[in-house]
Amino acid sequence: MTKNRWMKVACAAVVTSVGCTESTLDPSVDIQVTGKVLRQDKKPVANTLLKIDRSGNSSCVFDIFGANWKSVKTDAEGNFSLQLLGADTQNGSLARCFSLRSPAGENGRTVEAEFIVQTETVQVPTLQEWSGAPTALASATGVAVSFQPLSATQEGVSAGHSLSVRSKSAGGIWSFGQVQSPVQVSDHYLEDVADLEADLYAVRTVEAGGTKFTLRYAGDAVDLPRRGLIPISRGASCTYPGSSTSCPLTDGNLSSQVYFQESTRDVVIQLAQPKVLRKALLRGFRTAFSVTELTFEGSTDGNTWMPLANLKDRQDSNFIELELNNPVPLSHVRIHAIATDTSFRISELSEVSLFE
Repeated sequence: MTKNRWMKVACAAVVTSVGCTESTLDPSVDIQVTGKVLRQDKKPVANTLLKIDRSGNSSCVFDIFGANWKSVKTDAEGNFSLQLLGADTQNGSLARCFSLRSPAGENGRTVEAEFIVQTETVQVPTLQEWSGAPTALASATGVAVSFQPLSATQEGVSAGHSLSVRSKSAGGIWSFGQVQSPVQVSDHYLEDVADLEADLYAVRTVEAGGTKFTLRYAGDAVDLPRRGLIPISRGASCTYPGSSTSCPLTDGNLSSQVYFQESTRDVVIQLAQPKVLRKALLRGFRTAFSVTELTFEGSTDGNTWMPLANLKDRQDSNFIELELNNPVPLSHVRIHAIATDTSFRISELSEVSLFE
């Protein structure tokens, strides 16, 4: 997943664009989109190609078919101008959503505007890059990531900020929405991964000239010091339809996704010896279709199960942290689903990490 796509995931908790909006434009009308792009120090992003993606409808969800739809070049002052037809902004009767973004800098810094075109003249708000100036300081129990908010370099601007932690070689391992500096990143999220970095994001909305813009900023990435917390589930065995001898859900590869077979309703982790569990982290968790019950359960023998947490309202949270208060030593845990829809299944999971 590119940083731009991870940025969309990380910001989803801050701003979500949904809905299907009817286009109000004549397909033959001429449309002009203009704007300006600046560095953080307000110097122009000069003579630079800006990438433009176009969605299939107004939901601002971009796939490979709309990626890099067009590009437009800034002039020496950072200004750009793009000519479109009404038909370019439509898919049948629906208005399309557009994403216009600057190329990522060396440390991942970029700025992006998302908008739906419903007027013949679209003036994009000035896009000014933001670094966040992040730093990472280790403590006894984790890493504190400090940063400068968007308002530190763009006066009068308020925004929501988020942070993601990713392996440079493998991908995202955790995401934090609605954060303030400093962000306390516990060792439970980091475990013993060697090549971690934190990526900062900010998002705000602006309405101008009859157009609503969602402005997304990716700040500079910062390397995180390697930590050494290993969950007691590391190397534990697991069973689910189609499982093998080696369990990919407890191997320490925190972003390697497992795609389950149809009708998978149970995923079971068996510890080498019973432990009193205090915390569980589920990474990359996804289900398909509706569910009647979805629970995280524990067992002392692998036969009789007790509920530990309800997952039904969090089935598409991707990253789930569970505080466990059961004082009984457990030998097994499982994700258990009950569904009347035969199409339902636990569809994806990266890692289950259990801690005393």
